[in-house]
Amino acid sequence: MAKTPPIHLPVGYYLAGYKIIKIIGSGGFGITYLSYDQDLCRQVAIKEFFPRQFVERNQGIEVVPKGHFSPEQLQIGLDRFVLEGQTLAQFRHSSLIGVIHFFRANGTAYLVMDYEIGESLTQHIQGHKRFLRGVRFTNEEIFRFVRYISSGLQIIHAAGIIHRDIKPDNIIIRKNGTPVLLDFGAARQSMLSKKSQDHRLTVIATPANAPPEQFMEDGEQGPWTDIYALGTVLYQMVTGHLPPSSGKRIQELTSGRPDPLLPVTTTQAGHYAIRILKAIDQALIIDLKKRPQSIQEWLMTMRVSEAQARHTDQKTLITRKHVPDQPSEADHLPADSLPSVSTADGRWITRWRKHACLMTGLLLFLVVQPFLLLGMYHLGRQTAPAKEDVIQMMTAPSSGQGRHSSSGPSINSDNDPPATLVESQTSLLSLTIKPTPLDALVRILNISPKYYPGIRLPPNSYHIEVSKPGYKTVRRWVTISNSKVVEEIVLAKE
Repeated sequence: MAKTPPIHLPVGYYLAGYKIIKIIGSGGFGITYLSYDQDLCRQVAIKEFFPRQFVERNQGIEVVPKGHFSPEQLQIGLDRFVLEGQTLAQFRHSSLIGVIHFFRANGTAYLVMDYEIGESLTQHIQGHKRFLRGVRFTNEEIFRFVRYISSGLQIIHAAGIIHRDIKPDNIIIRKNGTPVLLDFGAARQSMLSKKSQDHRLTVIATPANAPPEQFMEDGEQGPWTDIYALGTVLYQMVTGHLPPSSGKRIQELTSGRPDPLLPVTTTQAGHYAIRILKAIDQALIIDLKKRPQSIQEWLMTMRVSEAQARHTDQKTLITRKHVPDQPSEADHLPADSLPSVSTADGRWITRWRKHACLMTGLLLFLVVQPFLLLGMYHLGRQTAPAKEDVIQMMTAPSSGQGRHSSSGPSINSDNDPPATLVESQTSLLSLTIKPTPLDALVRILNISPKYYPGIRLPPNSYHIEVSKPGYKTVRRWVTISNSKVVEEIVLAKE
């Protein structure tokens, strides 16, 4: 049996003065190595152009085309990769990965970049999850994140570069809390289709974070494409879970069913500033013509006051606003126009105030608790029903007509529950989801109560999500009307 050639360069290999330490990332179009710069005595990240669908290694090192993929087609992608590196090397911005060096070797090209130490935004979101409260960032943390990322995106958009793969895994949060955007995907959009010699682009994107135009043959892409992806990232930060893919949303909308993506202005109202939530909803508009066309335009939603944001009509938000061709200096950098965020000292003071409030509340509770218990004890002795009354109440009919008396017809009693209360209790219906596998996680996305088998709910449509690692997540609308509902959902393995 022929030995399969390796995909990665071997650990310990010397590459133009850099020693490869380990592989830290591998995608469809590139491999990233943690390396050691012997001249400057520091660690760097080296990204190798390696579209594994189209190339392989000859003698374990040299990159050559495979199959029917021609050297000319490989050269087109390589040229775009080179252009990407040359363009990024011109920028020095705290939110953009810094390019140190570029060189060609082994039949391909390499970008030497700063090695950023921190955690991915995916890990950062997990770290902000609170028991029974979901993900909780502060408004200041959201504004800070938007300020840095949007400022970097404005610079690359002005240079004609679209990232095309913004997602939490491609964002690193440094120890000081600032974000940096990784893995620019200019090259991944430049490979020619294998089936023809026209200039259609092969699309590699993350479905949950990509807008519909990225999956269309003639989809028009621009800054609005990155804005949609950034909206999905903020959606994950405020909700803690992935949004439905744009493909799923289009499928449901074209079938006459409701959009499975519920607006965060509804689901997260009261948890975050309304202008943050409206900016997210605006970024996630399916129609690219109604979506903001530039970072400056999108940031307008966050620049208004809370009072203005609360009274802005929704139709105004989803209609494209006019943006002057020559933006003012104040509009150029979002860091100057977004609300200021608290400094480290300010955040410390905020935390101290929260803790002080909690401690004060706890002390008050401990002081008042004995009096409350004593009062409840005496109140209970005065109002506790006799044993016979308890039996009568337990056997009373639920029609609201009162208890039966042994000495006469039924009458309405002041102790009977109101008819409206009885009706509201009897109108709740049972919903049970039977997942396969049985240990899959079941969630109801459009209400706050947690799901449990047989949960009692009013008649309505509910957005159900069933997930388990290693299986494809299923989201489905389930309607309960006049009977209990048992829905079986089978997950397919990935």
